[in-house]
Amino acid sequence: MNKPELITRSITGLLIGIISLAAIVISPWTFLLWLCLIVLQGTREYLKLEDTIGSFNQGPIFPILLMLFVAATGYTILHDKSTFPVLLALPIVIGLGFLLQLLFKQDIVGLVKTNNAIFSATGYIGLPMLSGCIFLIGEYSWPFILVPVLLIWANDIGAYMIGSQWGKRKIAPAISPGKSIEGTIGGGLITLICGVMMAMVWPEIPLMYIAVLSLATPFFALAGDLWESTLKRHAGVKDSGKLLPGHGGILDRYDSLLFVLPVAALAYFIFVL
Repeated sequence: MNKPELITRSITGLLIGIISLAAIVISPWTFLLWLCLIVLQGTREYLKLEDTIGSFNQGPIFPILLMLFVAATGYTILHDKSTFPVLLALPIVIGLGFLLQLLFKQDIVGLVKTNNAIFSATGYIGLPMLSGCIFLIGEYSWPFILVPVLLIWANDIGAYMIGSQWGKRKIAPAISPGKSIEGTIGGGLITLICGVMMAMVWPEIPLMYIAVLSLATPFFALAGDLWESTLKRHAGVKDSGKLLPGHGGILDRYDSLLFVLPVAALAYFIFVL
């Protein structure tokens, strides 16, 4: 990476960090908006990677629908309403979408490819963001959300710094040649250290919540990163999008969060609620 690219990447990364932190800290509504934007743009990028065809997911139709389900779920939680009607409506809408596609095309290959991508996008992007809505239950407390986000960042930075200096053995050369076993271990150790520091800074947060996330984040962040790299390899592209200069797309930046956030939501349900 040359100097101009490094500067561009650093500036973009700083802005992403500031926006993410602000969205989480300011209010539950800005946090929900942050989740919705990740769903909207992430789903658009995913469907483009899958190169799907069909009326239901052409353009922004399905990404907007999936975003609206996340928004409606968060809205009902913030107003102390049951989310079950919203969640149950999601598979119903997807089924109706399939029926609508039959009015425009009956190509079996196209239908399978399109709807496989829709179901995959729902599971890969929609469900993790829906799980993030659990942090809106009761009194909103942003440190609980900041814990997994900061641990992901610590893991990424630690893996990059140690891997670039001492990384020799590749962990998945066919998928991501830049990732090494040494870097992965180093990132995990930095994550644990960061978790210890968080436990001291936020003693009001249950220790088990931080401990579980400190141990789980390196594994799930790696899985999220490698899965997104697999998608790009399959699609034959370097980045999932061009929205973020120096970083690529939303999926390039938040791939780890999609795998870590459900773990954080489960830990929050067990140890906090």
